[in-house]
Amino acid sequence: MADRELFEGFALQAVDQKGRVAIPADLRAAAERNSDVRQIVVGVHAEDPCLSAHDTGWSRTKYERIDKLDQQALDRGEQPSVRPKRRAFGMVEKAPYDDSGRFVLPPFFRAKAKIQKWAFFVGSGDTFDIWAPDELLASETADPELKEICLYLMQQKGAM
Repeated sequence: MADRELFEGFALQAVDQKGRVAIPADLRAAAERNSDVRQIVVGVHAEDPCLSAHDTGWSRTKYERIDKLDQQALDRGEQPSVRPKRRAFGMVEKAPYDDSGRFVLPPFFRAKAKIQKWAFFVGSGDTFDIWAPDELLASETADPELKEICLYLMQQKGAM
């Protein structure tokens, strides 16, 4: 989809005791341009110890891409794996958000990503990631510059 708005930028957002957090304005604006409902889809990131989220419009594109790969496997005489579709559509939770972008982090995913009082958001093009800052800073595989940005924001907000 060439006309999709990309998720770009970063922000550190406070998380309240009930798990409510606001999607940063730039990311929320992209989600609203990409979908006609105020809802995001949240799941565990495929590689990093964080969450991955996207607008509901991306779900259809993702399905079409996976379905195309399934058809290519069938054309080669192979049985396609059910795992990609299960991961993409079964192991996620939809979360509605309000006019200010506030939504409740799904409890399972919040616990899995170890998100407590702060959530670090970072755009990834078609999706955006949501990190527990402590997990990002402790990660041996995370981008050092991403860690530097997160650390800076934590210091600025007195989150350390």
